[in-house]
Amino acid sequence: MIEYLKDKYYWFKTYNKLNLFLKDKEDSILLFGYPKSGNTWFRLLIYNYLNLQGDQNLGSTISFDELNRQQNNVMDRGSVFLTENSFPLFYRTHKIYNRPYTLFNKKIFIHRNPLDTLISAYYFYKNRDIPFSDDPKNLREKLMDIDFYVSYKINFWIKYFRISLKKADIVMNYSDMKNDTRKELTKLVQFLNWDLDEVLIKKSVEFSSFNKVKKMGKMQSQQYGNGPKDGSFKGEFTRSGVEGQFNSELKKETISFVLNKFPKFKNLYPSLIEE
Repeated sequence: MIEYLKDKYYWFKTYNKLNLFLKDKEDSILLFGYPKSGNTWFRLLIYNYLNLQGDQNLGSTISFDELNRQQNNVMDRGSVFLTENSFPLFYRTHKIYNRPYTLFNKKIFIHRNPLDTLISAYYFYKNRDIPFSDDPKNLREKLMDIDFYVSYKINFWIKYFRISLKKADIVMNYSDMKNDTRKELTKLVQFLNWDLDEVLIKKSVEFSSFNKVKKMGKMQSQQYGNGPKDGSFKGEFTRSGVEGQFNSELKKETISFVLNKFPKFKNLYPSLIEE
């Protein structure tokens, strides 16, 4: 009962705070997705495109540090980025969709196949000083097993996906973005009614390539991307980004378990299943 009341109060507070923050904003955009679904890469693509509109002669991508400086932390686990007068207002969050998010004009949901998403999340949360510190204490030792982690977390991912799919105005698939980034960025720019410039699309994709993002993540000052800055994270924020890694990381029984739980997997991510 106490947790229920805390949750109700959190969303009540969030709604009031966002309502006040957005009341004078004509164009507000919500970007949401389960952790480790490509959200940071997506933000880099967006920022680089808008930044290049202002100066086409820019020679390099925005850094993690600079991207984080552009963010205005409005509340717990949610932040506004691209808040300059010339840019639209974005709010990104990993929180599951709730009433306060109805306040945004446009809602973008990004998803990645749950097996690779959860593998990436596993390594991210395992590499904290206290592994899986957001999970119940009695489960933390069991969660050190990657197959247990994925099997346990899949229900959370499915709930997040189903709710998000109903609420989003546009849905972006990480697999599609990896396969044809220019096409997917073009689709997004058109959806947002921004001026479409094919030259800037191409340059934005080049600036935001995974290899460049990976290299940025290895730099000392940017090691953790937008992960925790309190020293609690000891790993590499941008780890792999490879699609289909679950085929070598997980037991076949775990993969089958997830596919049975989420039958849409084969339709959404058809190229990833090894026969």
